[in-house]
Amino acid sequence: MATYFYQQQNVKISQSSDLNNQVNQLEGQITALNSQIAGLNKQIDSLNSQLTSLQTLNSQLGGNNAELISQTQQLQAQVIQLQSQVSQLQTQVANLNSNLKLQTSRTIASQVSIWGSGSPLTSSQAFINLGSITYSGYVRVSWTGAHASFSAQVFDVNITTPVTTSGIYSLPVSANATGNSWFTNYDCTSIPAGIFCPSITYSITYWY
Repeated sequence: MATYFYQQQNVKISQSSDLNNQVNQLEGQITALNSQIAGLNKQIDSLNSQLTSLQTLNSQLGGNNAELISQTQQLQAQVIQLQSQVSQLQTQVANLNSNLKLQTSRTIASQVSIWGSGSPLTSSQAFINLGSITYSGYVRVSWTGAHASFSAQVFDVNITTPVTTSGIYSLPVSANATGNSWFTNYDCTSIPAGIFCPSITYSITYWY
């Protein structure tokens, strides 16, 4: 069976590749753009109010005041420009919302402890049920505690993280192809009753 090991120096789980951070970034961008839209709309309302006042004044003066006509035209041009900016920002918001809807997550485990006191300790490996993997995506796993690695079986390949006492990793998974997944604890010791393994607390999220 082929085995693929993540090498720490070659794995860069950055904000651009971490789907969870991508969602947070998109939500932040949407909030910022909506704030800009609200600000531009206020400017448009203010300019429209000024336009109304100038048009009324120009009408009172017979409608031939060149300075007022020039100011009115300038304000109208600003309104058109701001409305164009609003339209562009609304398009960006729509695109971001569309991207956001494409990214869905399912929490598999949240702050679950294994190999704690009172648990049956018979092996250095603990198998984890990921549930149904319907679409290709990523399994994002994090843990703290003993020296451990996390592995997921995708078809006939084992994808394994580095061994560490804490980490956050994203492992690619294929639709309906992921079988077993498991933690391997490297701090286990033999005792008369079997094996003692220090506790690991982990969280797993499936992104697709």
